[in-house]
Formats: sequence, C-alpha cells, structure tokens
Amino acid sequence: MKTSMPRWVATVAPGALVGMLAVCGSAQAAGGGAQEDERARALEVRMHNATGCRLTRTDYGLTSGEFVARPPAYLDKGQDGLFKARSREGSLRGVAGRVAYTADHCDASWRDGHTVRLTFGVTYGGMNSFNSDGGGAFGTRLSGGSGNQAVLSWGVSRF
Repeated sequence: MKTSMPRWVATVAPGALVGMLAVCGSAQAAGGGAQEDERARALEVRMHNATGCRLTRTDYGLTSGEFVARPPAYLDKGQDGLFKARSREGSLRGVAGRVAYTADHCDASWRDGHTVRLTFGVTYGGMNSFNSDGGGAFGTRLSGGSGNQAVLSWGVSRF
C-alpha cells in the first residue's frame, strides 16, 4: 500500500512569519546592506539535511532571475547548504525557480532513490511562494521567506 506524505505549501505576505522559526527578511540578513536596491528581489535559501542520507542535486533552474550562488551539488548526512538568487537588473519578474535532490547511501535503504523538491518565487506583485515536497520518504519544514530580500530556511528530515 502506497501512502501519501504531506506536502507543505507556504504563501508568505510581506512581514509575515512562517513556521516556528522567524528569520529576518531584510536586505542586511540576505547579505546586502544599505546599498541594496530596494526594488531588487532576492532569495537566500539555508538548507539542512537531517535525512540520514546523502542528497545529490538532480535538478535545478530559474524561470526568472539569476543565481548568485548555485545550490550545492550534494549535501552529506547532517550537512548544511546555502544558495542565493536575485532578480536581473532592470527586470520586474523577481526570482522564481526550483531545486531537487535525490537521496542515496541512506541509513534506512528504503529511502534511497526518493527525491525532495523545493519550488520558490519572490515576486514584484503579490506574495512570495514556496512549495516543498518530501518525496514520500522525508518531512520538510519551511520558515521565513518574507519580504523583498527573502531568507528561507528549508529543513529536510526523516519522519
């Protein structure tokens, strides 16, 4: 019998908090500073791998924006990772994209081959949006992600 695992979807209004951990979405927290263009859109994703598996990046890309730092090629068990993207200069499309990691070398071999995904959007109009899927083998947690210079924490773990 195949069971369906929960998918977490977060739609974040500017100034709102998601989850239990509040992460500041200011330009300064995203690595910018006083010089950051207020019209620019940016996303910093801080990842944590608590799956008991090695995660290997199998897909990533942007439909708008550009990477400042690409998603890590792999994350070992217990490792943290970071990636950043920003809107292109002069563009009003914001930042939108996806990243996927497939598990291998898992403590529990039945988790091998399952894929975790994150889709994201930091827009000029409307709310920021994030969708995380544990691939039927993992739990995911999102927190933060508000504002024009969004900082999102993405935790992936065993159930």
